[in-house]
Amino acid sequence: MINGVIFDLGWTLMYYDSDWKQVGVHAYQALGAFLRAQGLALGDDFLQALHSERERGWKLADETGVERTVEDALCAVLARFGYTANDSLAPRAVKSYFAVHEPHWLPYPDALETLRALHARGLRLGLFSNADDDGLVQRCVTRFGFAPYLDPVLSSAMPHRIRKPDPRALQLIADAWQIPPREIVMVGDSPPYDILGAHRAGMRAILTERGDGSWWQKIPDDRANDPALHADAVVRALAEIPSVIEKM
Repeated sequence: MINGVIFDLGWTLMYYDSDWKQVGVHAYQALGAFLRAQGLALGDDFLQALHSERERGWKLADETGVERTVEDALCAVLARFGYTANDSLAPRAVKSYFAVHEPHWLPYPDALETLRALHARGLRLGLFSNADDDGLVQRCVTRFGFAPYLDPVLSSAMPHRIRKPDPRALQLIADAWQIPPREIVMVGDSPPYDILGAHRAGMRAILTERGDGSWWQKIPDDRANDPALHADAVVRALAEIPSVIEKM
């Protein structure tokens, strides 16, 4: 019997409606303008260095399982350019960056109704997102109306810095609920992160398969036969999830 459902966020409950790289150029420009307005003399070379540092952080996060946040990257590059970010400057600068991206994150049409349907059945609902900024996660969850149904809402950018597929990520929610892992199902779009993470934590897993074909949504060729990366159920739309869970 399933008593709890943990959702992923990006490409599970929400999607991006534009070209990330193109919008990202404007986002970095907004961040640069914010820093210059605070009196920091920074040119385009700073923004290029910041992007390179973020790329390095993404690679390290995958290799080590420890999240590297946007704020981490920003503070490291500011130090390289001779500046020290105070406690308020870096978070505000990061927020100026994501303010450009955030309008392009939108909820899937059936996301909110699916959460309501599961909540009405008495299921505990939570969220864990691999993300390099927790503020983005929390603001999107609130903006889409998900917040009343999801508790807790966690991300890898929180102080613990744990990322899926580390089973400790999802165990944080199981512990908060005091529900055995075998009674929890993880819903996500990524076999290497969501499905593997759920199975490592002793949970069941539902894959949302919309045919996006992104690299993180594919099972690596060398692990094609690994049952830990194959979901217990596959859905094409979130609206299918209540009936799938009912049969588990």
